Amino acid sequence: MIDYSPGRDKLASTPMTASQIIEEIKRLDPKEQLGVIRFAYQLDAERHLTGSELSSLAERMVNTTDAVEAARVRETIIRGFYGQRHDA
Repeated sequence: MIDYSPGRDKLASTPMTASQIIEEIKRLDPKEQLGVIRFAYQLDAERHLTGSELSSLAERMVNTTDAVEAARVRETIIRGFYGQRHDA
C-alpha cells in the first residue's frame, strides 16, 4: 500500500503480495489496466528463462504428441533463451 499522508514529500510503500497487486489492478480503469497489460507483456518478452525452466520446457516439448503444443513450447524456449526477436 502506498502512504499518501499529508506533509510527506516522498511516497512510502510497504511490501505487497502478488495477490494484493492483482486486486489493485482489478480496481484500475480499463485504460490504466491496458498499460499494466502492456508492461507485463514487455517484461515477459525481455525475461530470460532459468536453466531449470528451459530444461522443463525442453522435456515438455519432447514428450508432447501435439505438434501445435510442441511448436508453442519451442517458441517459448527460443524467446526465453535469446529474448524477444526484433524482426517479429
